[in-house]
Amino acid sequence: MSLLDTLAPPRGPNKSRYGVIFFAKASFFTGVALYGLFVLVSFVLFDSDRELEVIPATRVEAEVVAPVLAFLDGRTVGAYGDAETRLHCGTEFADLEFTANYLNRGSWRVDAFYDRVRYYWRVDDVSLAVTRDPWVKTNNPTIMC
Repeated sequence: MSLLDTLAPPRGPNKSRYGVIFFAKASFFTGVALYGLFVLVSFVLFDSDRELEVIPATRVEAEVVAPVLAFLDGRTVGAYGDAETRLHCGTEFADLEFTANYLNRGSWRVDAFYDRVRYYWRVDDVSLAVTRDPWVKTNNPTIMC
């Protein structure tokens, strides 16, 4: 008995095995076999680990936090829901504790916790260029410092 007779035995008055059921089974088993082949080839081809080159830091935390404070001193933004009330970012974040973490790819992530929300900034290690990191997603009201 062949595999074809097992999957789709001839039935019916004219004994035709090529019906809807045959094509459904053939498509299913072909798909499973192709998926297994894909998984096998993927594991063989992409099994080797790739390591990214670590760019060593050229600064320390105190040198990185200072440009963030200067960046905040130069910004004035609208209050939480009131655009007419202006807040100076430098005074709002003046007494807070800033932490800096090096990200191994040439940039630092500096963060500070203010009014139930942690704010993030990115600092380039070489140029000390500061950008606001929009990573934080919260339902709490925030200021755009």
